[in-house]
Amino acid sequence: MIYHITYLGPFLYRNIVPIICVVAILGAALWSLLAPAPKTPELDAALGRAKIEGIVIRDPDKREQTVRLTISLEKLNGALMHQSARILISADRFADVAYGDRIIASGILKRPESFETDTGRTFNYPQYLRAHAVTHEMSFPALEVIGHGEGNAAIGSLLSVKHALIRGIEKALPEPESALLAGLLLGEKQSLGDTITQAFRNAGVVHIIVLSGYNVALVIWFVLLVFSRMFSRTMAHILGALVAVAFAVMTGLSETAIRATIMALIMMLATVLHRPKAALRALLIAAAAMALWNPYLVLYDLSFQLSVVATLGLILFSDGIAKKLPFIPNYKYLPFREIAGSTLATQITVLPLLILSIGAVSFVFLPANLLVLPAVPLAMFFGFFAACVALVSGMFAFPIAAVAYGILSYIIHVSVWLGSLPFSSVQVPAGWTGALLGILALCYGVGFLFYALRFTRARLG
Repeated sequence: MIYHITYLGPFLYRNIVPIICVVAILGAALWSLLAPAPKTPELDAALGRAKIEGIVIRDPDKREQTVRLTISLEKLNGALMHQSARILISADRFADVAYGDRIIASGILKRPESFETDTGRTFNYPQYLRAHAVTHEMSFPALEVIGHGEGNAAIGSLLSVKHALIRGIEKALPEPESALLAGLLLGEKQSLGDTITQAFRNAGVVHIIVLSGYNVALVIWFVLLVFSRMFSRTMAHILGALVAVAFAVMTGLSETAIRATIMALIMMLATVLHRPKAALRALLIAAAAMALWNPYLVLYDLSFQLSVVATLGLILFSDGIAKKLPFIPNYKYLPFREIAGSTLATQITVLPLLILSIGAVSFVFLPANLLVLPAVPLAMFFGFFAACVALVSGMFAFPIAAVAYGILSYIIHVSVWLGSLPFSSVQVPAGWTGALLGILALCYGVGFLFYALRFTRARLG
């Protein structure tokens, strides 16, 4: 007993920062559960048919059938608002609205409600929107744009670069290859369509087109591996960091992009320093800071959860798993063993989260990632180059676009084929979630105990 107490003091001292971070994250999660709903008396009094006026404060989120607009409300039924409020508007896909536009919308104002997903799980939609500071919504109102350019000038300039790049992509490539390239470069996936997107999910490669630290970390990690074989170690990491920052800039420095980029840079820190503990500490500090800034992220934002958990898996397990796979070959520009290690590491760590939130498990994620990930940086490079040239001359862009088209078409066909196999994925019924998570917790607990015993024996020598 005295030994354990004596050892506990130095242990707490050495790990005081991680402990504080974990406590902060848990405290933020508890606060989000217990915090009362924000008071919005003016909006609540106007529920039903209403007329609002405000400014679009985020880049319109275009989906296959709709476009989602986040509005900073200034007037309600002609009267000035006395408190800040944000409303989410779902409008027609072809509504001509941009960031910084002042709009008037007339429609049904309502509070968001939770709903049941296709897998039988209840999605807490109000809390998800609250994580993005949105309290009310309006669906398909009559829209009128009455002003332009009233947003942040710097963000507006960044978004104009993003939209110019999208125009270049659309000029250089047909659908669905152009949609995939927009997803790879900018996290835009609205034009891929439900069929292809679902196939990507079934194949376990949807992370390459979903804007989160999950996909950014994996993509930047692979770009880093390729660069390390082409340039010096220092130059490779500098270029990798520039790619990560460029990604955030091209997406308009949205909250999600900034968070994803931070996670990617932390993952790179682990490879630069060869010190997983330092990267783990940086990850915990970043996650705690984000959680304290917005406590609702911890429990209600899947992008945040995947970013943190997947980055944790990459830092802790990717190298160790790769070393256990000597039968998988490594080539100079095709490090299949590292790809397998990183894929298994992220899938193992995010599996409980995917089961709990989505209820889907892919059985072909490993071969899909081994076949798809090596093509991603090539598609990004040739696609970006082709899009930039296409803005000047479609003729000069054609040979580059042809190469990009071939690579992107390969990614789509492999993903759709694997994702369309009858055994590619399984949906976990909502009623089985608890039992399955219990089994996973037992397996992870046994694995952790085995690891702890080996570590203790190694120290006792």
